[in-house]
Amino acid sequence: MTKEQAAERIGARIATLRKMNEWSQQELADWAGISRQHVGRIEKGELVNVSFVTIQAIAEALGMTVDIIDSRLIDLAPLKTLT
Repeated sequence: MTKEQAAERIGARIATLRKMNEWSQQELADWAGISRQHVGRIEKGELVNVSFVTIQAIAEALGMTVDIIDSRLIDLAPLKTLT
C-alpha cells in the first residue's frame, strides 16, 4: 500500500467515524484542537504525512483509540502507564 492509499484509507475512516457521531468537520476540529480545513484535508486523503499526535487527537475526540482508525497505528502509540 502506498502512502497515498494509506492517507485515503485513514481519511475515509475518520470521515465515517465522524459521521457516525453525527458531527460536522468543525465539531471534530474543535474537539481535536485542529482547524476544520485540516480535518477536511485529512478526510480527503490530501495529507500523506499526518502526525501521529494529530491522529491521536482525532481518535480521542471521537472517544476512540488510534487502532480504530487504522490498526497499524497502534504500534506507534506511546506506552501509557495505568494508575
